[in-house]
Amino acid sequence: MKLVFDWQVSAFFGWGVYGLNLALELVRFPAIEARTHIPIDPASLGTDLLRARALEPFLARSRSGPPRADSVWLHSLSNDFLPARPPSARIGVTFFETPLSAAAVERARQYEVIVTGSRWNSAVLKAAGIDNTRTILQGVDRSIFFPAPKRGLYPGRFLIFSGGKAEPRKGQDIVVKAFRIFARRHPEAMLITAWHSPWPQLARGMDLDLSALADRVIDVGALPNAFMAPIYRECDVALFPNRAEGGTNLVAMECLGCGVPTILSDCTGHRDLLQMGLGRALSQKPGAFWSEWGESDIDEVVEALEWAFVHARPATQETALPQWRDTTDALLAVVHEIHAVKPG
Repeated sequence: MKLVFDWQVSAFFGWGVYGLNLALELVRFPAIEARTHIPIDPASLGTDLLRARALEPFLARSRSGPPRADSVWLHSLSNDFLPARPPSARIGVTFFETPLSAAAVERARQYEVIVTGSRWNSAVLKAAGIDNTRTILQGVDRSIFFPAPKRGLYPGRFLIFSGGKAEPRKGQDIVVKAFRIFARRHPEAMLITAWHSPWPQLARGMDLDLSALADRVIDVGALPNAFMAPIYRECDVALFPNRAEGGTNLVAMECLGCGVPTILSDCTGHRDLLQMGLGRALSQKPGAFWSEWGESDIDEVVEALEWAFVHARPATQETALPQWRDTTDALLAVVHEIHAVKPG
């Protein structure tokens, strides 16, 4: 029996980072193949040549013809458990942030087990009557995201990092409102943003106007994931008042991995990080889109920034963060539990 990972690919976001790091671990096991929706060019995945070359054996196995009929499939799934899979689907891996339709619940029942990226996702599924769930958190590549000295590019300034594709779920409008207030009090404050995505339409209707503070805002653009670590480390605090995260928020985990003081909304997938003692929590009100989402208070966000401004701390190694090998081993343990398939 073969284990097949059905990999959805996006250059810099979501399953691109997850899939790339999982593949770098799965390359150790000759019985595991990838099947993708689009051809994979390792050089296009936003990684270095060393990692890209290491992936070649894994990808070569994926091009070696159709998988065997008795293969165990790991299917990556998004909101509403799409794309739909045939009834023979085996194991689903999902990060979702929107309410489940009746059709999604029915699709979920077709899987032998659903692996979620947060305890919140698992709880939502169980509340819908889907009990065959396992929670496996994302990992962090600690060879890239680790504490190190700042370069000191902006001496005397206070740098606030905000990342994630621009959309209401990520809460950049909350960041903007809080920064306007904080910047009036602190002329040394700067906002560093990494909000780019292939879907700019998601940000329509959001208040992201920072034109009055344009000289104090730096947009770092769309960078490969591995290029972000020096940017994180240059910042004094990272701010994530996100309304919902199906996973633990990989960008926030990377900031924590780099030892950056990190402010997190106390809702959805962020709670897994806060329960590990990581980050400073923002209390939440129920969200307007879905009561499962959260909503941060602007004044509390500003207060948290003031705390970070006064209580700057040296970078520390956040040992509680899982690494990608932990994620991979836990995923393979689920496969072995369900099918007694060992990856060796």
